[in-house]
Amino acid sequence: MTIDRSAPVRGAGTVGGEAGPRPDLTYAAFCATHQPAWHAAALTRTGSRADAALVVEAVKGDLARCWPQVVRFEEPAAYAWRLANRHIADWASGAEPVAVEAVTFEAVIGAFKQVADGLLHSEADEVRLYAAILELPDRQRDVVILRYLLGLNVKVIGAYLGRPVATVHSNLRHARERLARRLGICELPDRGGESAP
Repeated sequence: MTIDRSAPVRGAGTVGGEAGPRPDLTYAAFCATHQPAWHAAALTRTGSRADAALVVEAVKGDLARCWPQVVRFEEPAAYAWRLANRHIADWASGAEPVAVEAVTFEAVIGAFKQVADGLLHSEADEVRLYAAILELPDRQRDVVILRYLLGLNVKVIGAYLGRPVATVHSNLRHARERLARRLGICELPDRGGESAP
């Protein structure tokens, strides 16, 4: 994937009141902090730990090549999340239909059992939930993965996605409504709590 180096830099960080890159934001620390989110998104979409690892390595490679520009962005995490989603989309466009590994399926469904506690009565219900997660619009799928797979709070999710907290709340609510309809139930409660830390 190529990075448009001629694109204008949005909202440079400030250090001591002067515009410039944030020296305390290192590539290694940034990747260590955000890699779990990229991996969770890739794992959910690809269904394979090996493919998810390839996607994450591609994201890290792109970030390494343009790191001085990335640290100047107002929300480097949001930029990296968009980059991860582009790599996932590239992977999906060239892949055969996804054959989800059992371990991946169990990890994703296990994370969502707190939301659907008592509502998944059979393996067929679990398969329907997994399929419904994959069918969510991108914005809703992103917040669902970050909230329920990683347990991030809405403020952190907003920073990842470059969205206001109110939008994250709205995306979560609409996603739960869609998932509930797919499962044929009235409501899918948020057992984790939208505003939980």
